[in-house]
Amino acid sequence: MIELKKAFEIPSFEQWEERLKKDLSEEDFGKLQTIDTIEEITLSSFAHTDNSIKNDLLPGQFPFTRGLKTNSNNWSNGYYLRVENESNDNQKLLQILMKGCDLILLDLSNKQEINFNSLLDNVGLEFISTQIILESTQQWESLLTYFQGEIPANVLINVDPITMDSHLFDTIAKHLHVKQSAVFSINGFRLLGCGANAYQEVGFAVSTGHELIYRLMNNGLNIDQAAACIHFSIGIGSNYFVEIAKFRALKTLWSQIIESYKPVHNCSYNCRITAHTIAINKSLEDPYTNLLRQTTEGMSAICGGIDGLVIYPYDLNSTNGVSALAQRMALNISLILKEESYLDAVIDPLGGSYTIEKITEEINHKAWELFKKIESFGGMASIPSESYFQEIVNETAQKRISLYEKNEKMLIGINKYPNPTKETNSYFENKSYLGIPELIIERELNQRG
Repeated sequence: MIELKKAFEIPSFEQWEERLKKDLSEEDFGKLQTIDTIEEITLSSFAHTDNSIKNDLLPGQFPFTRGLKTNSNNWSNGYYLRVENESNDNQKLLQILMKGCDLILLDLSNKQEINFNSLLDNVGLEFISTQIILESTQQWESLLTYFQGEIPANVLINVDPITMDSHLFDTIAKHLHVKQSAVFSINGFRLLGCGANAYQEVGFAVSTGHELIYRLMNNGLNIDQAAACIHFSIGIGSNYFVEIAKFRALKTLWSQIIESYKPVHNCSYNCRITAHTIAINKSLEDPYTNLLRQTTEGMSAICGGIDGLVIYPYDLNSTNGVSALAQRMALNISLILKEESYLDAVIDPLGGSYTIEKITEEINHKAWELFKKIESFGGMASIPSESYFQEIVNETAQKRISLYEKNEKMLIGINKYPNPTKETNSYFENKSYLGIPELIIERELNQRG
């Protein structure tokens, strides 16, 4: 057998770089390595084993950059439903479950009182994953009554620890002493939707998660019990490789935080992630461009090793309401990625890639520095921490707007090749998170003329 590695000379990085300079003009060579002003990291178009970050870890090994999955890269395909009328919404759920959905995300934020018996009638919760967004003690108590005091393991509750009131936390904490369940969702995707970059979202997620661990342990839970109560809702941006690396970085940092408390059970390291598309780069005026955006975003999240994927209809925030096409497209994208592209077959497919490992390391470093800064302010619950996030995210959002306004970054159908027959549609009023307004580039550019 011929040993090819011995048969050919292996060029060094310097030799390779010299060859690139010879083959390319000086200007073209300079374009091979750029600093992403939004992400604040260096992106290179070439890499070499001499200056690569070695990662020989397998999936399931600490610090779990490659996740805890060891059998497959399976994920749940999600459908978002803002609950308005329990009886009508029940029919929508039954229909969507027949179309391949196996994760339902129920948003109760518009309902104070909720009839779960009507909403979930004939919905086989035991066969699917379910997440329920709730905001009040009354909703929580109604949910416990429906489940007879014990929430099933495949039902996650999305209580936001940043926006919840102290009474809701105290009520939930009392229940968690008896039986732990994944009740708290760290909503990094909402910060990303306001214009944050990848390391800011990861830094926010681990800081919020650590604050919650601290509060739960102060309420009498140990680290294994506290970790079981937390899961992550993370956004998906449009920067493909950065997004893949972001999910890997989050899993790494979260496992390191958990490790510092010396857990007994290996499952406590699990960073359960549901990935959500965001509205920043979506278009109402040229709606068909969203198909490619949502597809590549879904792919990056899946390659990053998420557990659930929720692709929202691109017109979710429009005054015209959600169209049947957008709704169908949102679910079918993730179904095709699994059932026709088989992206569930390989765990961390880009693990070991020089570029991905380098970006993962950069996001790790920057997010960890941000985490330490937040800790020096007294944790996420402190006023200085909230003010600091407002400052840095608003600054990043303005950078984004400026780049698109100057056509230095391109969004097809928005600031480049606009649709000659624009759809008549508009957005709802701005939402906000942590006092930071949600960012939608198309709306922003239209308002600025």
